[in-house]
Amino acid sequence: MQTTSLNDRWREWAAGSKCPLCAPRAASSEEWELVGTLSASSLYLSRNQTYRGHGILVLDLRHATRAEQLTRQEWRSFCDDLHMAQHAIEATVHPDHMNIASLGNVVPHLHWHIIPRYQGDPRWGDPIWPTDLSTMPNVRLPEPEFQDLVKEIRTCIEHTPSLSR
Repeated sequence: MQTTSLNDRWREWAAGSKCPLCAPRAASSEEWELVGTLSASSLYLSRNQTYRGHGILVLDLRHATRAEQLTRQEWRSFCDDLHMAQHAIEATVHPDHMNIASLGNVVPHLHWHIIPRYQGDPRWGDPIWPTDLSTMPNVRLPEPEFQDLVKEIRTCIEHTPSLSR
């Protein structure tokens, strides 16, 4: 019964009805904090900081679930935003490696997870998502430290000439 319910919800969201990632969305929630609005998307810092600097870049232009639903120019703008966001996160947290993932299996709205990886992190050498999501680590930074990280990434985006919009 639960699977049917989850499938129904996924289909509803995929159709653009009640999609939790469609704009407008909250700048701050239990799941994220807005870092900034870019040309085609908005960058959020995940409140789960198991992977310090984990960001989520969400398409703002309209509801879309897959890349082929975008025009060539929309895709270019979204990818330019990804480049800018990845660079800003990397310059701020200095990871050993970066993972970029766009899955849409849980929320079918185009978005990228920008995941800094560190040798010694809980799943180094593996994807961050375990098969059973309930076992995924959830590290929350103290709020002042979290807000400082948001500001550092925001400042990097705003003050890096080569990344300016």
